Amino acid sequence: MEKQGILTGILRFLRTVVLIDLGIFAAAGLVCWLGGWRTAYQYGGVLFWTGVAAIVIGLSGLMGGWGITRSFDYQYAQSVSEQNIHERTRQAIKDISRGYRFQLLMTTVGVVSIAAGALIQTISR
Repeated sequence: MEKQGILTGILRFLRTVVLIDLGIFAAAGLVCWLGGWRTAYQYGGVLFWTGVAAIVIGLSGLMGGWGITRSFDYQYAQSVSEQNIHERTRQAIKDISRGYRFQLLMTTVGVVSIAAGALIQTISR
């Protein structure tokens, strides 16, 4: 039963990566078309920089989550809530792992986009 849960989670993660990357590839194509870039080499360059941007967005999301959960206002609100220490700790772990999952997702999306861009540029030379 545990293996099915892990496999389902991995498949959902990969499906999300593929869908986001398909959107990135389409958006990169639109940017190239609107920008007047017509070669495969230029498309690969746009894919590369889009992948870098995805990784930066993931890191920014992680840093933003750290900034929010480490602020005085957040800590004070947690300390006066009706939750006991066990529930607050569980919630803090959930919040932190949500940020790491987003960062992992965006890094994977970015690496796929960078790899596709580098491959396209290498082939088109």
